[in-house]
Amino acid sequence: MVSKNSTTRARPSETFWLGEPPRFPKDPQRNERYAYLMRFAGTSVAIQVIRGLLKSSEAFNRAKAYNRLPEPGALPLTPTQVDGLCAALHFLHQYGDAMLMKEHEG
Repeated sequence: MVSKNSTTRARPSETFWLGEPPRFPKDPQRNERYAYLMRFAGTSVAIQVIRGLLKSSEAFNRAKAYNRLPEPGALPLTPTQVDGLCAALHFLHQYGDAMLMKEHEG
């Protein structure tokens, strides 16, 4: 479950958690496993969000090319934004694959 605590401040040096801190396992090994699963889940969510943004932009551009109104919520992205999102997607995939390989070896 995604935390809805609006008072929480995001800090780049802290692990992103999809749960509430009081629910973290007390056992260090289980806590480490939980942290791994939350990083993997966060990576998966980020990949899906980026894919959605790219699909929305593609739908917008397709509608524009055929002189149709774009779907509600479709938004245009600049070529630089598309390139940046594709690069982010590439690196997120690499990070996720590396996590899976480590899991497979461990």
